[in-house]
Amino acid sequence: MKKTLSWLFTLSLLMSLAVFPAQAADKIKVDLVKEFTLAVGTPSEENTVFFLTNQGTSAVNVTVTVYDEALKQNVETVYLTLNPGDAPLGVMAKVYKFLPKKGNINLYRYTIKSDGGYKRVVSFAQMFYDVDPNTNQPVYMQYYNHFYRNNTASSFGPHFRDVVPGSTKLWYMFTVLDLTKQGRQTYELVASNMYVIGEVYVDVYGDTVTVTYHNFYDGKGGNTETTKEFLGIYNSYADVVLPDDNPTKSYNNPPTNFQFGMPFSITYDLGGDTNVLMLVRNVVNYHVYPRPENTQFRRFWENIQERKTLREQMLQFMDPVQGAVLFEK
Repeated sequence: MKKTLSWLFTLSLLMSLAVFPAQAADKIKVDLVKEFTLAVGTPSEENTVFFLTNQGTSAVNVTVTVYDEALKQNVETVYLTLNPGDAPLGVMAKVYKFLPKKGNINLYRYTIKSDGGYKRVVSFAQMFYDVDPNTNQPVYMQYYNHFYRNNTASSFGPHFRDVVPGSTKLWYMFTVLDLTKQGRQTYELVASNMYVIGEVYVDVYGDTVTVTYHNFYDGKGGNTETTKEFLGIYNSYADVVLPDDNPTKSYNNPPTNFQFGMPFSITYDLGGDTNVLMLVRNVVNYHVYPRPENTQFRRFWENIQERKTLREQMLQFMDPVQGAVLFEK
């Protein structure tokens, strides 16, 4: 009997010390409405920003807070109860702050939390879009502020995949440099092949070249983050060894003797070659609307005539590659 009690006591002690898995968070589905209108002074003054659905088996208490990123404070809090089996419940948005001029933008962060541990944060931009000629009231547009994580950014130029078929599956660009030009050369820094997020600078003074870059709005409340950098300078296409195609899983860089902000010599580092190609291949996290007020990244329309002409001019400095398909007709 004593042995049995002793064994039960030991088992009870072990059970009390055991670490059990935490209870699973509430199952909530969030369906975003990524673009909608808010017309002040009309029945459509509010509109649905997202729908919430309880995918679990028990009722869920949810709190939605709306945070003004410019004011750095909550501007609205909504309390909801989601019952299992109910239809999706729409959460409404409104104009949280009147903006002075058309084109002005303000950012809002929505935090969706439940008592059972669910949490999701989504960001939206609200823009003073126009004035309704019938009511003379402002019309606002609300846009989902898409977040791009671990996307690549390159300096403007032709695509490797077009000029050197089979070199890569991704849309890496390269910039052809004419280093006989003294002074600063400026090129667009393009992320995801969709947005111009900054600039790349090539400064030539005599025999010395320095390459730097700048993400727009950084240092002014901007939220673009460069997580990896790569700079390569090559005399020909045959010299190029591209970084790994999948930056989200690995970042296998080939060796390079070049770094941003570190001067190099045309004579000693490039063998005197003044017509070279530059590969900028950074990895960035960024929002389309990058700071709390009045900013958005410009879309990169690569096939407008100005950019097509500039790429053609660049390629005149390099030897052609057989089988290249350089431009979309």
